[in-house]
Amino acid sequence: MDTITVRKMTFDFTDDMDLVFIEHDPRFSFIFLGTWMLLPYLEPYLMRTVRSAMDEVDDERLKYEMKQFCSQEGQHYKQHAKANERIMAKMPEGPRAKMQAKLADVEQQYKEFFEHKPLAWNLAYAEGFEAYTAAGARTQLELRVFDYMKDPIRDLMLWHIMEEMEHRNVAFDAYEAVAGGYWYRLRVGFWAQRHFVGLGNELAAIMAEAFPDLIAAHDNPEARKIRDRHR
Repeated sequence: MDTITVRKMTFDFTDDMDLVFIEHDPRFSFIFLGTWMLLPYLEPYLMRTVRSAMDEVDDERLKYEMKQFCSQEGQHYKQHAKANERIMAKMPEGPRAKMQAKLADVEQQYKEFFEHKPLAWNLAYAEGFEAYTAAGARTQLELRVFDYMKDPIRDLMLWHIMEEMEHRNVAFDAYEAVAGGYWYRLRVGFWAQRHFVGLGNELAAIMAEAFPDLIAAHDNPEARKIRDRHR
């Protein structure tokens, strides 16, 4: 019962941190940064969902793991919120307003999911998201993508995905304990993954709109050669 450890981290997100944190790859960097804009809204939704299921779980070990899951996710979204605040401050007024409007919509969507969808649906959404992030985390580790990333965003990402691997089974176990149903979980989980990726792509596009100068600065043969080597 000690495999899900809650770590309180501190990262030095400065005004001059490099947003092209993946070497010479602004568009790939913006996919991550745009998607992470979601996390201060998505992860509290996951926490509310898992907490609301705890009263329906009898297994003490699982209840403990659900509690630790929520505590880890709480640390994650707080640190991402700090990074997002720095990133938003660097954005020109137009894209920043567009980002803020989209995030308000995202917040409302997750609020409506929790308030109007059944618990089984919300747990299946959580499981679909956690399955997606666990697979992504493992892929990133196996491909050693961190070898060509820059701090402090590299450290934030590495810490986050390692803890995603630690609690990767919790949402699945909670769903099975409370609701069960293979095909329902699969259907809602696939929808959740498409929903999450779609929102992330929209926010990444706003990031690219905000920083065309960074894209242009890395649009040269040497930068393209380095990007190709990493892929």
